[in-house]
Amino acid sequence: MPLLTDAWRAARALDGPPLLGLQAACSLALAQFNAGRFEQARQVCVESAPAVAAVQQAWGDAAALGIARLLMVEGRLALRDGDVLGARVTLRRSVVLSRVWGLPSQVAAALTSLAEAELAAGDRAAATAALAEARDVAGGDAIWPFVGRELDATALRIGHRPAPVARRPGVLVEELTDRELSILRMLAGSASQREIGAALFLSINTVKGYAKSLYRKLDVGTRQDAVQRARELTLI
Repeated sequence: MPLLTDAWRAARALDGPPLLGLQAACSLALAQFNAGRFEQARQVCVESAPAVAAVQQAWGDAAALGIARLLMVEGRLALRDGDVLGARVTLRRSVVLSRVWGLPSQVAAALTSLAEAELAAGDRAAATAALAEARDVAGGDAIWPFVGRELDATALRIGHRPAPVARRPGVLVEELTDRELSILRMLAGSASQREIGAALFLSINTVKGYAKSLYRKLDVGTRQDAVQRARELTLI
């Protein structure tokens, strides 16, 4: 913690590129929050707010690297304060920027935080969707240990359980992720892949990727066969 504090102070004193100081602020605020030093984390966010506003106005989403974690901490603090609406707005922005940044641990952490805010707002469907995406992200890459712990804790609060394991005679097929199961259920309807993507806020290429993974896990080659196999396995 002292090292991060010194780095933040030094970056501010040097009056260098804004993102340099903001990256230090991100690391410090998150460390403070995770250590339970909430007021110290809040102070870092407050003092960094003018720089955050400036880089967002100047660079838009390109400022993701410097502010995604700060916004996540701000959203978490708002949720602790009981400001559920403010938390949801801030955490949704953090998720957008975290996706731009592309660091899996940060994306999963932001989505998990958003899931908590959506749950606090009483929107269990939105909370489950955010959690599902967080699990998909975490399942494909090694993530920070604390993010994995937070994800599991949030899943318990939501009351979520993993999707069933699909089996066929003599062969164990990989477990379906939450997102794959959501798409599988929609494949049983008449919506096109583009329409499915729009409903789930996913690109058409992302939906195609999930569909390909589903077909592999279910050992089928077409949408119709996937739906039939899913029904046989009582997945839908």
